[in-house]
Amino acid sequence: MGTTEASARLDSDLDLERLVRSGLITTSFAPVVDLETDAVVAHRVFHTSAEVDSFEMEDFVAVRRAVRESPLAGDFDSSLRAIALREAQRLELPANNRLLLTTEPQSLVTVEDRTGEPDRSAILHLHPERIAMAPAMTLRSVRQARSLGWGIGMSSIGMDLTTTAFLPLVNPSVVMLHRQVLQIEDPVHIAELVRLLHAHVERTDAIIIADGIETDADVHRARAMGARFGTGTRFGAPSRTPTPVDATREDPIAAHFTRNLPAQGTPFTIAQALRRDPMVMDADMLDAQLRSLEDRTLTAGRSAVVIGVFAGLDELPQTTIDRYSRIADSAGYTVMLSNGFDSPPVPAAWGGTVDTSDPLGEEYASIMVGPDWSGMTVAKRRPAPGPDGRTEFDVHVTTERYACVDAARSVMSRIRALR
Repeated sequence: MGTTEASARLDSDLDLERLVRSGLITTSFAPVVDLETDAVVAHRVFHTSAEVDSFEMEDFVAVRRAVRESPLAGDFDSSLRAIALREAQRLELPANNRLLLTTEPQSLVTVEDRTGEPDRSAILHLHPERIAMAPAMTLRSVRQARSLGWGIGMSSIGMDLTTTAFLPLVNPSVVMLHRQVLQIEDPVHIAELVRLLHAHVERTDAIIIADGIETDADVHRARAMGARFGTGTRFGAPSRTPTPVDATREDPIAAHFTRNLPAQGTPFTIAQALRRDPMVMDADMLDAQLRSLEDRTLTAGRSAVVIGVFAGLDELPQTTIDRYSRIADSAGYTVMLSNGFDSPPVPAAWGGTVDTSDPLGEEYASIMVGPDWSGMTVAKRRPAPGPDGRTEFDVHVTTERYACVDAARSVMSRIRALR
């Protein structure tokens, strides 16, 4: 049956449910190879309809699209994951050859406890666009899945540098490049992508996987970009009956620094934990400090997550609105929060509700987190005016990496999904 016909058959939730419930989903496994040793170290999982005779990438894409567009995306994705795990066990694939599973954020809340199976690792790969649609739920569920023994990866990275923006917040152990990245001819784009990827690798010992490797030239280019693993037809097409391969002695993914702390507190309390005395500033000096960091974010590019917190202000100065409009145009992901407004005054920014009892509603902050650089300025009004009667603020300014990441994650926990 042709690809077009197969794709059309999956346009409705009813068809997808029929395939899943009737056992008409086929699992294929593509080898993932260590580019330094040529050893098979993992298998990437693909799901297609059993009514399609041979594997075509378009058929996998059709199934995945149907899952994502369904209101039952979490249920269907959980079913596909269970099918893959059972099939891997039936085929007797080596327990410590990892499975790389494309995953929807909605299904992370249903993952089972695998902490009792330390030798059988599976890595759940999230698409950056799916993370951006519901960051609060996704980041919370990522932490839960890690605590239950699952690995977390990100896929489809690199065609647009915006796809790197969530690397610091998700902290994937495996970063899979988009299958067309190896075909990009723009050296400036590749240079920027390599710099951003290796900032993440340097801090966490994550592994880069190059997808779409078809030739020896692709292998050379992938290694030049710093990819440790690779997958593609150069190493074998996806197969329903892969040949089991003995596990390698070395496990590069095990070195990944998995920091799995809950998103607690507010930016100010997180900055206080650095145990530095706050600076005391008046309103003009604080405004200049906030603007300084915000202006810095304008040069950060599409890889940056930029967050503005505006205490209880219900209206922002036009200069601030104009500045955040420029930030939203240049950054990968922009957030504006205040307990004075539910919808950001900049339409391209994301927002959420800050309850009147939420301590975040007393803070002013500018936070920028990117794969290569982070910064934060956060302030709270002092309870008493200064000696000259002017309002004063306790202010923390930091570029400490994990303070900025934790502050950003704490704010993200308040973001409204699906703008």
